[in-house]
Amino acid sequence: MMKKILFILLAACCIYAARDYSRPVDRYVVKVTAAEGDTLWHLVGGVMDSEGDRRDIHEVIFYTRQISNIKGTLQPGDVVLIPIEVLK
Repeated sequence: MMKKILFILLAACCIYAARDYSRPVDRYVVKVTAAEGDTLWHLVGGVMDSEGDRRDIHEVIFYTRQISNIKGTLQPGDVVLIPIEVLK
C-alpha cells in the first residue's frame, strides 16, 4: 500500500514539473544605472520582485554580471543589464 502511495506522489510531482517547464516564458532585459550605495543584490532583487521573476537570485546575478561585464564591485554610474524571465 505504501509503495502505491509513493508511486502516485512521484507521478504527480513529475507531471507537475513537466507542466511547469512547458509553459511559455517571456524573456527580456531591464536596464538600470547604479547609484551610490547600490549593490547587485539590491538592484537585481528589486527588479526581479517588481517584474515577477521567481528564479533564484544567485542565478540572475551570475547572468547579470556576464551580460553587464561587471568584474568587481558595482560603481555608481555602471549600467546594469538584468535578464528577466516571467512565466506567461
